[in-house]
Amino acid sequence: MLTLRGLTLTAAAPRIIVPLFARSLDALRPLAAAAQADPAAELVELRLDPLPAADHTAALALVRSLTDKPLIVTIRTRAEGGELALTPDAYAACCRALLACGGVDVLDIEWRACGPHRDALRSAARAAGAAALFSEHHFDGTPATEAMTAALTGMADAGADIAKLAVMPHTAADAARLLEATACAMAARPGTPLITMSMGPLGAVTRFCGGAFGSCATFGVTSGTAASAPGQPPADLLKAKLITAPPVTHL
Repeated sequence: MLTLRGLTLTAAAPRIIVPLFARSLDALRPLAAAAQADPAAELVELRLDPLPAADHTAALALVRSLTDKPLIVTIRTRAEGGELALTPDAYAACCRALLACGGVDVLDIEWRACGPHRDALRSAARAAGAAALFSEHHFDGTPATEAMTAALTGMADAGADIAKLAVMPHTAADAARLLEATACAMAARPGTPLITMSMGPLGAVTRFCGGAFGSCATFGVTSGTAASAPGQPPADLLKAKLITAPPVTHL
């Protein structure tokens, strides 16, 4: 199990992550304060790609000054559905600069988009006292079940402290397959925490029941914050309705 600032990540008690998605430091400040004040928000994700690159380190310092909750720091590239078009070299340089600032509990590393820098960024994160979250996103569809399972187990085998997969469903069956892939990956690599979700209205159910299939966290919005991906429900609704992993019984 992975513990961040005293908070353990486990599918038996899925955690709620609130994203901070703002286009200026002035807009970011009240979002961070709201996430700190909301008891349903257990972790905070700082999405830096909507902000000018010159503001990234200031944004990290600002958010860290306003919340003591575990902080995931993310630069989502355009290749993975974000707003910054960065080469692998530029992406790695930005991530290293953030780690050098301190205060990062988890660094989101786009394990395919970062090219040859993956292992070095994982090591740099750990050296800075941060967990390495490997992520993969499919905003255009849902891969084959076997491919999703392979992506999650591949992240685990590549040394991820957390493996994250987000996909876009076109049918209800797509959302069900994401849950199946999560369960298969959890069974195959039980030592690596997983965060998985199927996005949009068709995938909303996975945000509530992912824990029953092996996902240790989900994303929700708090009062005044904007969603960073389609289908993120209110954090307080998630808190009330989350379905957790059932206890293991032997027949």
